[in-house]
Amino acid sequence: MKVLDIAKTKVFSLDPNETVGKALSIMSENKIHQIPIIDSDSIYRGMIFAKQFVSINALPDSKVRSFICNTPILDENDQIEKCAQLMIVSANRALPLLDNGRLTGLISETDILKISDFGHANVDEVMSGAIVIEEQTTLGNALSKMRRYNISRLPIINTKGVLVGIVNALDIAGVLSTPRERSTKSKGIGSLATIRDLEVKSIMKRSISVERGTRVNDIISHFNNNEEIVVVGDRRPIGIITPKDILELILPRISKPTIHVAHLVDEVTRSEIEMQMHKFLEKIQGKLGDVHLVVVYVDKHKTRKYSMRARLNTDRGVIDAKGVAFDPMSACKVMISRLDRRIKSEHSQRVSDRKHARSARGNMG
Repeated sequence: MKVLDIAKTKVFSLDPNETVGKALSIMSENKIHQIPIIDSDSIYRGMIFAKQFVSINALPDSKVRSFICNTPILDENDQIEKCAQLMIVSANRALPLLDNGRLTGLISETDILKISDFGHANVDEVMSGAIVIEEQTTLGNALSKMRRYNISRLPIINTKGVLVGIVNALDIAGVLSTPRERSTKSKGIGSLATIRDLEVKSIMKRSISVERGTRVNDIISHFNNNEEIVVVGDRRPIGIITPKDILELILPRISKPTIHVAHLVDEVTRSEIEMQMHKFLEKIQGKLGDVHLVVVYVDKHKTRKYSMRARLNTDRGVIDAKGVAFDPMSACKVMISRLDRRIKSEHSQRVSDRKHARSARGNMG
């Protein structure tokens, strides 16, 4: 199927000279995480994203042209599989469809999910570990946690560890776009210095949760009105699923594990990371079951540090780990070391469980 068949043609867009305040208001009111920027001739210039504004104290009257990001672009003849791969590699939630440089439509992650069949795949195969925050925590601490882990949402728990809600970048953008009484001379959106003291429970929304083992096909409709789904056990968050996690199931696979390195422009570094991951997969062969797909996300931060996160899709679910360092290869080394420890721990636990099971059977006999 071609992207033209499912692209939305009615799309919010802004001129480069529109303000950040207006952009955030549109995002919040219409529940969208990105807005294409087009000039007076309808030529596409790039995209702005809600996630950009959760970590900066931008002025509400700043022009959006200062925040435009380049994105991959789609042609009407491109296939859905190519679109899914570009979304994962670029980390964009939506991509523009252009005709001679002019914006004609937009295709999002959820647009692809709605027309896809994921067979017998279940949530255990695609979920990532849940990074949570308590409901009394301040928004300032929530923002810091999002930046530290380079994530866009946090499940919220009470003092007993039970899931009570969720907050994401779009929710925070809505708060930032709302004028508030200022406690400092700062002119930041919504007075960031003021809203940092809000407790997250004051802006959290209801979360959608499912149990482990739920089929992926059975949760797709939830993404019509939600950005994420929390996987729970005994009402406690144990994992989280986003549309991008599910899109990984669409990526092309071959007989041996396929490795995709996302967000990295340097081809030499990309090849080195792929080589290190292949060596690691050879080392752990037999300890994890079949590894079908590896996606490595690389991000450079304002602190000049690099963070690297790997997701290994295996027969037994997703194994993920993260590394941070001042250069990509050092971050890769830390990440692989943590993956190794996790896999050894899980392998030892399975061996122990099998021994106990055999012992129990022997005692019964």
